[in-house]
Amino acid sequence: MPTTLDELIGAYVDGELDEAGARQVEELIANDPAARATLDMFRETSALLRAACGEQAYAAETPLRLGVRARRPDLPDIKRRRRFAYGVAAAIMVAVAFGGGMFAAGGFASERDGFVDEVAEYHAVFSHETAHLAEIPAERSGELAAWLGGRIERRLAIPDLSGAGLRFAGGRMLVIDQRPVAELVYTRERGLPVAICIGQLEGGPWPLRIEKRGRLRVASWSDDGYAYSVVGELDAPTARDLADRAAEQLKG
Repeated sequence: MPTTLDELIGAYVDGELDEAGARQVEELIANDPAARATLDMFRETSALLRAACGEQAYAAETPLRLGVRARRPDLPDIKRRRRFAYGVAAAIMVAVAFGGGMFAAGGFASERDGFVDEVAEYHAVFSHETAHLAEIPAERSGELAAWLGGRIERRLAIPDLSGAGLRFAGGRMLVIDQRPVAELVYTRERGLPVAICIGQLEGGPWPLRIEKRGRLRVASWSDDGYAYSVVGELDAPTARDLADRAAEQLKG
């Protein structure tokens, strides 16, 4: 069981905590600037490692030692992986400082990774709200679509996900990397709410990608200068299904 703040937040980033532990970290993030800064540090390191070695190099399900049967890592494994991550991150920073242009443009803590991280971080906090789940409720969906659409500079359709058991509850504006992001919130009969986020993002498009952030899964994709995500406590097939439904309705 993690005993220090660093171990606790590191295990949260790696998706190693049970529900009670994850809830503890989310409360810390919401109320403690030092905890939030530590979370950002671990996530930046994870983004650096993913960019340098590929997503599978840091996946919790992937053993680091070749020839060893895959298993769920215990805490010593997590600590070793994190030390390895820091070493890789440090090496990357040195290479950037002295190599100049050695890697692809856009840096290592890419906009894509930053978008996914921030979407998950916002949702971890806002999804527990009740009276203030949405800034503008579903009853004012026309006003909401016009307002958020104007902020992100596009016509904003509100996807109908009732066929997947989700009910539109309203939305709010987030700010990620100093840009407005539209968040559309959906409730369901069982489980915490799910959100769709849409925002402008520089760089080329990327296909649908599903990742874990603590207890959350984020299905993200990008097209025509916009990034999209579906985020919630979802299994991978459900996240993919919701993303496919949303993407079809958000076209254009």
